[in-house]
Amino acid sequence: MIYLIDFENVHSDGLKGIEQLGEKDKCYIFYSEHAGVLTFNMHKRITESKADIFYVEAQVGMKNALDFQLVSYLGYMIREAPEENYCIISNDKAFELVGRFWQEKNVNVCCAVSIEQAEESGEHSRLHSELEKLITNSDELEFVEKCINELTTKSGINNRIVKKYGTTRAGEIYRLIKPLLTDKKGDKRQE
Repeated sequence: MIYLIDFENVHSDGLKGIEQLGEKDKCYIFYSEHAGVLTFNMHKRITESKADIFYVEAQVGMKNALDFQLVSYLGYMIREAPEENYCIISNDKAFELVGRFWQEKNVNVCCAVSIEQAEESGEHSRLHSELEKLITNSDELEFVEKCINELTTKSGINNRIVKKYGTTRAGEIYRLIKPLLTDKKGDKRQE
């Protein structure tokens, strides 16, 4: 994932979760003379991150100058790598329009208020996309997704699905979703 941080808008709060990013992630922090200060704690988190971190100093002097530069840079990056996943970190709701614009052109651009929130919503949307490929009934899909998000064990998920849909249908559903449950605690007898 490539993150573009509107630091002028979110400050250090937007960087929460940066230490959890992986080696394949990239983070572009757009800052200006209006917002260019980090706490030692946040500096430590940034240096602990495995992601590639880039600092982009925006030229200021006009309203929304940083925003325009961030969006221009996003367009440039999309031209170079349209298959990448991008996320704008800002409280500015106008960036949601940018995200929709690119989504309509089949480029994945999301918006969030922090890296932490983006990671959480990204996990949910990836799960939802995978479930849509496996379960065609929308009510079943919604129920199964809720079970996976709420429960921590494979047996708990299976039991709740059995209770709702009965043994036969639950078995069919569980066989479909089992590859998606690798992060759940397993009961060896059920494996």
